[in-house]
Amino acid sequence: MITVAIVEDNKDIVALLEALLDSETDLLHVGSAVTGAAGIELIKECTPRVALMDIHLGDMSGIDCVRQLKPLCKHTEFVMCTAFDEDQLVYEALRVGASSYLMKNNTVEFMVNTIREVAEGKSLMSSDIARKVVKQIQQTYPKAEYGITSRESQVLEQLSFGRTYQEISDQLFISVKTLKTHIYRIYEKLQVNNRVEAINKYYNINKG
Repeated sequence: MITVAIVEDNKDIVALLEALLDSETDLLHVGSAVTGAAGIELIKECTPRVALMDIHLGDMSGIDCVRQLKPLCKHTEFVMCTAFDEDQLVYEALRVGASSYLMKNNTVEFMVNTIREVAEGKSLMSSDIARKVVKQIQQTYPKAEYGITSRESQVLEQLSFGRTYQEISDQLFISVKTLKTHIYRIYEKLQVNNRVEAINKYYNINKG
């Protein structure tokens, strides 16, 4: 069972998200908060596996909430939610520790899949969001080498676009088995466990 908390200042959206969670047998809603301060206390108390965090809260930014909570709740994955398509906020949210990012107009299926993927230590973002993140990272930070080969660099770029293994294999004209070998070597070289950590480390997103 995946425990999920909601921090959202729009009560109508809270009700919709609660109904969505209640309709899924593998998701357990453990609490909701409508302010950042209340959200911090809620998440510290119940330590959910996944927290859906509005980026624009009345009393403080959802990004500031994640910045405070991430060091304290290491096993909680934060998924940022917003109605606005803002490149810098997407980048900043991931920089402080968010695992994924949802637009409030994403489909119900995409939202549910994102929660499940994030709970497994993965990341699922729309291709538009992924492209914005990569663009921001590439403009801001030089890539570190870490002994990454040119082919592995191509794989990392494809991963950062949020593509599936099959899509990456088709794009690079390699088998899924070969792709998984590249990914294993990338994770080993970077000493990470998932694609978000790999992208963050390779592009130095957490520096500065």
